[in-house]
Amino acid sequence: MKYIYIQPICEVGEELLRYLVSRLEGIFGYPCRIAVPIRIPEISYSADRDQYNAEVLVEKIMEEIPNDAEKLLGMVDVDLFVPGLNFVFGLAVGNTAIISLARLRSEKNEYVFRERALKEAIHELSHTFGFQHCPDIKCVMHFSNCLEDTDIKGTDFCRVCSAKVRRK
Repeated sequence: MKYIYIQPICEVGEELLRYLVSRLEGIFGYPCRIAVPIRIPEISYSADRDQYNAEVLVEKIMEEIPNDAEKLLGMVDVDLFVPGLNFVFGLAVGNTAIISLARLRSEKNEYVFRERALKEAIHELSHTFGFQHCPDIKCVMHFSNCLEDTDIKGTDFCRVCSAKVRRK
């Protein structure tokens, strides 16, 4: 049996991890498991930017992917970037993705934070299944350039993307 693994990197709240597992199971047709937390590779840190390079982090966690993993989603609570962009909420490369919780926090309440994390987790995992960005602002596959974009979109796929999910 194959699994989607959620890989905590450093401190990620157990309650949030359990919430994501409960919501992600079934979306892609694979059960989810939480991997043992790992330390953040210092090689990913950029002192010039005071951020962590998402590409380097994905590359590092790819080295640790379990044999029974269909996909691996890293979760970290530090600010991420990729060269050419000020920041990213997440990044997917091949069968591995990562999301950052650092910019998803809400002054409003915990529910908003959890829903933002869920949206980004679904979004990045969908990229590992071959999905591209969607022009529908309500679709979970719409590109988020800021928190407002994340808040506008839902946790569901639009009609067009839903049809792609059924074909996979």
